[in-house]
Amino acid sequence: MTGRQRIVKVLAGRPVDRPPVLPMIHAGLAGHFNVSLGRFFTRPEVMARVMIEGYRRFRFDGVQLSLGVTGEAEALGAAVEQPPDAAPVLKQHLLADPADLDALRSRYPAAAGRMPLFFAAVDEVVREIGQEAFVLATLRGPLLIASQLRGVEDVLIDMIERPRVVGQILEFAAEVASKLAQVLLGTGAHGLLLGEATCSPNFISPAMYRQLVLSHHSRLVGRLKQMGWPCVGLHVCGNITPIVEDMISTGIDFMDVDYQVPADRAIALAQHRVALRGNLDPSSVLRFGTVDEVRSQTRAVCRSAGQARWIMSSGCDIPPDTPAENLAAFVDTVHATHEPGGKSPGTPHLC
Repeated sequence: MTGRQRIVKVLAGRPVDRPPVLPMIHAGLAGHFNVSLGRFFTRPEVMARVMIEGYRRFRFDGVQLSLGVTGEAEALGAAVEQPPDAAPVLKQHLLADPADLDALRSRYPAAAGRMPLFFAAVDEVVREIGQEAFVLATLRGPLLIASQLRGVEDVLIDMIERPRVVGQILEFAAEVASKLAQVLLGTGAHGLLLGEATCSPNFISPAMYRQLVLSHHSRLVGRLKQMGWPCVGLHVCGNITPIVEDMISTGIDFMDVDYQVPADRAIALAQHRVALRGNLDPSSVLRFGTVDEVRSQTRAVCRSAGQARWIMSSGCDIPPDTPAENLAAFVDTVHATHEPGGKSPGTPHLC
């Protein structure tokens, strides 16, 4: 069974031989191949090669590509600085005045900024390993795009003082995501993940999420499905327990579960309606933990996942400088736990 087949089966709720491994790591792989982040984020062939070689070296079942949180704002004309060895940095908020929204409506984000670079990188990864590996592409969701256009603090104030204005910005941002997704679909990527860190209950209240954002998520997911995306996921950081039901209601196929939510709690809330992905701590365990700690925590998540529709991963992005031996220990432990004679929680595994 290939990694792609394994993940597709999990997404469909069908049994697999072991949990698939699709970690949230993209730029974090660059250093393992002596590639600076400056090159990773500016050369499509370099981004693609890092992802392909990372997949092969660490024996993942799939890979996730991302342009970073500034990608959509840059594609709409925002100034972005690229440090030699760090992620791109946004230097301008295009909507310092919400009245400027009309000026952005005529811009076509898929042809500007680094978006063509990203499409080319995803396309190359799909062409080289897409028959065997699941390729997951990432775009930002409406609230995160709005935060990059308006500024996080101003968006928060607007959500309280000018919800109607926020609604207009979110509608525009969802349209931006939809236009980018339409082009990205042509790369042949197998799934699309919407990153929405700013929707976290650690950031805005669940009530505010329901009042201002949820409907935009539901409509956007519906459009993505209608245009042909076979798999759509949603990533919200932190303790998503209060909004799990809302996230499922959008029509997504899977959701990410951060390490702040115990795996068994997330499984109980999801009730097998969607697949789940998570949820090792990317910092204290994968980045700074020992190999033994990685193995112990990986086994714990495998035990909690049991027969659930679960994809083994980190709870959020794995940072640069994460030791190669920790990544290897993570993957090896998943494989060993479900090998004949291992400590499998049950076979066949419905992960």
